[in-house]
Amino acid sequence: MTMSVAVADWTEIKDFIHQNASSPDLAAVRNSFSDFLSRTAPQDVFKVAGFLSLAHPFYLPPVDKATADALTLTLTQFGELLMRARLTAAKAEQPRVLVACMPKSASTFVTNCLQQVMGVPNVALMGASLTRQPLHSMGITLREQETDELALIQHGCNGVGYVAQHHVRCTPYLCHQLEMYGIRPVVTYRNVFDSFVSLDEMLVGNRRRLSENFTTDALYFDDGMPDTYADLDDETRYMLLVDRQVAWYLQFFLSWKRCEALGLVAPLWVSYEQDFLQNRQGLALRLANFIGTQHVRPEALLDVLARNGGEKTDRFNKGVTGRGRRLPESVRARIRAAFEPYRQDFDFSGILPDDEALQRPSSASAECVL
Repeated sequence: MTMSVAVADWTEIKDFIHQNASSPDLAAVRNSFSDFLSRTAPQDVFKVAGFLSLAHPFYLPPVDKATADALTLTLTQFGELLMRARLTAAKAEQPRVLVACMPKSASTFVTNCLQQVMGVPNVALMGASLTRQPLHSMGITLREQETDELALIQHGCNGVGYVAQHHVRCTPYLCHQLEMYGIRPVVTYRNVFDSFVSLDEMLVGNRRRLSENFTTDALYFDDGMPDTYADLDDETRYMLLVDRQVAWYLQFFLSWKRCEALGLVAPLWVSYEQDFLQNRQGLALRLANFIGTQHVRPEALLDVLARNGGEKTDRFNKGVTGRGRRLPESVRARIRAAFEPYRQDFDFSGILPDDEALQRPSSASAECVL
């Protein structure tokens, strides 16, 4: 005889979700969730089914048509529930931070530091799920990391707040979402040349580390690169990466600057070179004041930021400037050519150094997390 699970035993439910929700096998997730639901005390089935639905974007409890019909919402009822959910998320007195980041701009380290000091979860806003991993297991990485309103509502109602980290370009639509749900945007950026070198290093390392345990299809949906990427020569890899990514880099920086100039958003800008590498004390104070010192104590954040290293989930690399000097001239020329049509519209010196700056040796050489 199986034991039923009471709704009061949330620890068991959370442990079960943690162990089962992240499988890439959707059928296995659905079966395990439904089996758990079948062992739930009858009076609690409805509540637990709702919690399981929050935990995974593709889970629905197995019910017959008569039960589904009995649970049907009218458009009016849906509108009322949506309004209440939006109001709850929008009016909640809790910290909500979006770290919008250029690749390899210390965003993971900054995000983890904020999460640790604030005592809030690190959530994904591009899909509805209690944790980040189920979304990645379902192959979401190649999608544009646009914010999903259901996720904004769900995490906005969690009662504690959150930090989210996404490679997301800015749009007026996103700005309205940020304003509506009280989200504070922190934008991290870095020298484009250095970023490409660091990104390539990460992709090659991931491919070599994961190739034994992941299929080629799984690797492709993680980074979008050809199966032979890690075996190509440096110039071929760099050019392939630049051809795929350079327009995104340009649009990321320009979109946030344009929306800021239009008065649609007022982000906190964090430079990898000027803030993260050279002035972490100032960075800690700026972040705390921007998010709110009632949520982030500057001295606590500085203590965490000042450490060289981090948790095992951080991505480690050489924390230096000037790594882009190793890029072949053909690759640097390709990057400059992509930016050239926009030069008269905007100043990209914050991320695109001139030739003279590129030749200067790096003065920063601390080990850090990217």
